[in-house]
Amino acid sequence: MNFVFPAFFDRPTGVRFAQQETDETIELLLRRHWITNVPWIFIALLLSLVPFLVVIFGSYIGLAFFVSMPVDVRIGILVGYYLLILAYVTEEFLSWYFNIYIVTNQHLVDVNFYNLLSREVIEAGLENVESASSKINGLIRSFFNFGDVIVQTAAEHQQITFLDIPYPDLVSDRINDLKATIEKSLEAGV
Repeated sequence: MNFVFPAFFDRPTGVRFAQQETDETIELLLRRHWITNVPWIFIALLLSLVPFLVVIFGSYIGLAFFVSMPVDVRIGILVGYYLLILAYVTEEFLSWYFNIYIVTNQHLVDVNFYNLLSREVIEAGLENVESASSKINGLIRSFFNFGDVIVQTAAEHQQITFLDIPYPDLVSDRINDLKATIEKSLEAGV
């Protein structure tokens, strides 16, 4: 899945975002690590097996009435059930795919995708960044090298957190390096 939908793009080409300025370049384009999708994929697979289990074990657990229903009703219930599972899978995938974090040579952008009708974009200039640190907790996060990057800012949003991203140490170092570059250019311009 990481090859089809990567979670870590270093200096992607041909990518732009709505608030991007003309002289601004994207340094990193990030989304949550692919392994964070495993729980909802597992849940969807389990839910898709439930009708088969009801048919096989229904008479033992008091659901024999389902087997005795007319075929058209059973098919309608199954179609509705699988459409609900499809809606769940689609919503979870879109949430993973469109919740992105962008690090440019001038800004940090956090796009929070809540659903098809709601999103939030948080943007902070690198000159407002006070510090960037990374945090990796747990065995799975350590094994797959993903975690959180916490950026403290002096902007309207005091803290921007990049959740479950790959290579958090590298990302926090890159943000701190870009911040230092911005500070040097501001000092040279003063």
